[in-house]
Amino acid sequence: MKDCFFMSPVKGITDLTYRNCFADHFSGVDIALTPFVDTVKGNIIKPSKLQEYDPAINRLKIIPQVIGKNPEHLKKLISQLKSLGNTEVNINFGCPHPLRTKKKTGSGLLPYPEEIDELLNAIFKDVNIDISIKIRLGMKNQNELLKLIPILNRYKLKSVVIHPRTALQGYGGETNLDMFKVCYSKLNHLVVYNGDIVSVDSFFKFKNLFPEINSWMIGRGLLSNPFLIEKIKSEVHFDESKIQGRITSFHNQLLNDYSKLLSGDSHILQRMICHWNYLQTFIPDSTRFFKKLGRIKSLKEYKSYTNSILS
Repeated sequence: MKDCFFMSPVKGITDLTYRNCFADHFSGVDIALTPFVDTVKGNIIKPSKLQEYDPAINRLKIIPQVIGKNPEHLKKLISQLKSLGNTEVNINFGCPHPLRTKKKTGSGLLPYPEEIDELLNAIFKDVNIDISIKIRLGMKNQNELLKLIPILNRYKLKSVVIHPRTALQGYGGETNLDMFKVCYSKLNHLVVYNGDIVSVDSFFKFKNLFPEINSWMIGRGLLSNPFLIEKIKSEVHFDESKIQGRITSFHNQLLNDYSKLLSGDSHILQRMICHWNYLQTFIPDSTRFFKKLGRIKSLKEYKSYTNSILS
């Protein structure tokens, strides 16, 4: 079976504009998980906010992700996403940010298996759509997912995406690959590996460690190197000579698309700087580049400077 590659959701980065621009310039991503959409206490989400999750206007195949702890609110949101034409929704049990965990959403739910059971039971009872989940090993304790597995195995989940860290670790510290392997062996579902795939070599390291896995999710590694999955999948020599030109074209389209979407130079500049935090790997002297970028106040000046750098 061929390997399947997912684009991991990154809030504020992998939005509709980014995903469509990525699809125009790079290949290899089979499915993109969208950044999560939050529940709103019993209210219907505005159609304008849900537009991003319409598969008809996404040039990458998407799976919308949702976050929340109230079953009724989640069911209403999932039904809205289904009405757009989505056939699968992913529930976030992995977000490590304190603003989420304090509200007992994302990873904050992991210490409460009975509440996860109630939530899944309510959703599977009333919502006719494929459900997958994205999860971590635990909130603070790396054994929490292991304790959850008997509950998860009772439900017909489409897949379980596992990031083998705790929420307390955030995105740093060592991944617990031994615990990932234990959890993988006990789950009755398709498992997607997520975490620290940042290069072709690192991918094949994980592939050799987990030969049974054929589904992979890549986040920061793909944002920093949009060619990564292409290189992994490439059966012929990858043309390194075209990298800079393709990055320039990608950047220019991204800037153009955000300029149409956002109002005000400062708003557009802030968004582009967020992307440069990842794309800086293509800049020879990133420290100097960011110092200059921080002093730029107008879009005209930004375009002039980035054109000179990218050329």
